[in-house]
Amino acid sequence: MKIGIYNLHMQAKGGGEKRTLVLADHLSRGHRVWVFVNEPIVVGLWESYFDVDLSRVNFVVMPGDGGKSSRSRHTKREVLSKPLRHFRAIKSFRLDLFINNSHCSNLPCPAPRGIYMCMFPYLHPISPKTVFRSTYRPFVNRLEKHLMGYRLIDFVNSYAAVTANSQFTAGWIKQVWGVCPDVVYSVCDDMGPPGRKQKVILNVGRFFANGADTLHKRQDVLVSVFKRLRDVQRDTWQLHFAGSVAQDAKTRTLLEQLKNDVAGLPIHFHFDADLDRLRNLYRGASIYWHATGYGSTAHNDPSAQEHFGMTTVEAMSAGAVPIVINSGGQKEIVTQGRNGFLWDELDELSRETTQLVTDANLLDRMSKEAVSASSKFGRAVFIANMDRVIGRVLEQDATT
Repeated sequence: MKIGIYNLHMQAKGGGEKRTLVLADHLSRGHRVWVFVNEPIVVGLWESYFDVDLSRVNFVVMPGDGGKSSRSRHTKREVLSKPLRHFRAIKSFRLDLFINNSHCSNLPCPAPRGIYMCMFPYLHPISPKTVFRSTYRPFVNRLEKHLMGYRLIDFVNSYAAVTANSQFTAGWIKQVWGVCPDVVYSVCDDMGPPGRKQKVILNVGRFFANGADTLHKRQDVLVSVFKRLRDVQRDTWQLHFAGSVAQDAKTRTLLEQLKNDVAGLPIHFHFDADLDRLRNLYRGASIYWHATGYGSTAHNDPSAQEHFGMTTVEAMSAGAVPIVINSGGQKEIVTQGRNGFLWDELDELSRETTQLVTDANLLDRMSKEAVSASSKFGRAVFIANMDRVIGRVLEQDATT
């Protein structure tokens, strides 16, 4: 088959980008595969970063993006017109199957069969709740005439299947879009076997600013907790951060402030670490921290939560015991008191960390349980689940 995969956020180097390239690698072994991106990528760097073989994959830069960052601000007219440009460009490839794995995309399916891989559902400027009050309604009407019958406000319904990266996300897809998705957990690599464990607490996550003056993954919160754990520091424990860094000015400013704040403390940063370096960090870490979503609630601000928790799973696979926020998809990964801990308040994070630091037997037992629990989220499981969804979509088409 001729298969296209769409992702305009490749420079983020996050979980969504990982599953795009893992899926492209897998499908290219038996099909012709194109990956549609917003700007050129250096294939060799992505192969090393995500441990994939992209030698059989074709990359196509979409028209009209002009290399803009995926997080740059667009006018409503730009948000509305981009689907038309991309729809036309991709349709010319005459694909058999199209997989949309671009975060917050409103692109209708440009192929006879399509799968929308959702990281979290959003209401777009062209959603039914906004478009009829908009002065852009005439413009939307003109665009829809060029989309061969598709309505922009119904872009999700142009796909034969929708996947969710967790049960948490699936629940919000049902509520926001009224669609019942397949749950396909994000691809997680086995970072084990556990190595010689050190007195290291690890956090892995991209550094980028959210709408407020904080880092979205809340590395700042973890620093504040570690600074208070003076007994843990005196016992020679260290806190390590790893992750790619967004290049916008606000992120750079916040990151410089954070680095200045930890001067002289046993806190270390590993920016843009490649896969080998990241694996070594996981294998040596004894404890894994995660705080994404702190300061908000899943009810009031679900998009701010960790929708799955890929790095938590990968840390567990290397024997690092997770102590993670009790929100979003993390609750589907960690079993409280068995293979890790879930916390709601920062005092709980401090208390549970101190408990593990001072009880070597508990730390060892939970480490073994964490490794065992991580196996159900592996790369092979992700591929098998995607093959199942693709197979069902093709069967549906054959019977209609």
